[in-house]
Amino acid sequence: MRALVLAAVLTTAASAAADPHPMSSGATPAPTTDAQIAMIAETLTIDLTRTTADVRAAVTLENQGPATKIMVGFPCATGEDAGTVDVPCRTRLTITANGRRVKAVKKKASATTSHWVWAMRFPPHQRVELVVAYKAPLVNERYSVPSDGMGLFTYRLTTGARWAGPIGKLDIVVNHLNDALLYVSPAGYQRELGRLTWSLTDHEPTAEVVIMPLPFPTMRVAGKNAAEIKARLERGDYRKADVERVLAELTRKADFLDTWPATITRVAGIPTPPRADLERTLAETTALLRDLAARAKN
Repeated sequence: MRALVLAAVLTTAASAAADPHPMSSGATPAPTTDAQIAMIAETLTIDLTRTTADVRAAVTLENQGPATKIMVGFPCATGEDAGTVDVPCRTRLTITANGRRVKAVKKKASATTSHWVWAMRFPPHQRVELVVAYKAPLVNERYSVPSDGMGLFTYRLTTGARWAGPIGKLDIVVNHLNDALLYVSPAGYQRELGRLTWSLTDHEPTAEVVIMPLPFPTMRVAGKNAAEIKARLERGDYRKADVERVLAELTRKADFLDTWPATITRVAGIPTPPRADLERTLAETTALLRDLAARAKN
């Protein structure tokens, strides 16, 4: 995953000429085999900082049949793929089931991928509250601040489809660093400064959480995390000229829609968004930037 940042106190990244690339924040835990267990609810929170994606997935699982024991898996990667498609296997997970700590073991799946796996027991027709939390590093050695090199940010939501039936209630909050966005997935999101939210019912996940920033330097807000950046933007503590510069970049580089989305999604191994979806998100971004320019105090 990669994130560009709307900025107060604008400073162009020293390594802005380096290529941005995808960054991943992991995936929803899933059964390793077909299961009779349904995901009644999931609350997913992702907080982006300049160096990490802090993830907490809290899910309510319900056994819809007799007593059973299943293995639950969570993918991770080593080598060059680590941090791009799946989180690095060195990432430390904190897992609890009904408030009790669960120990996961790592099993190798291929030369570059592994899975953390753990067993879960379900009494008949009972629910279990499962929480998986971790800090996924944003990896891009070409940038002194990894988030500056974010060309695409993903969280693999479709693993949730392996549970029985749709996700009954899915709530997602992504606190991010950059409002100059080109594409957001899945559909049905609400957008405000520095934050994306979803509230979905009976959701069968067919698309990943994807955030695609604009492919050229935007504004960089002084702040260590999304909350600090959002606070500065909300109080107008940024330069109007910086916002207008980004709007001008959109005009000068109008043809980037023809090349960049296909390039960055191919590297990440996900489908290229339809042109209409890109244009719709870009229109949202343009309106947001114009509003920011009007409210700037500096």
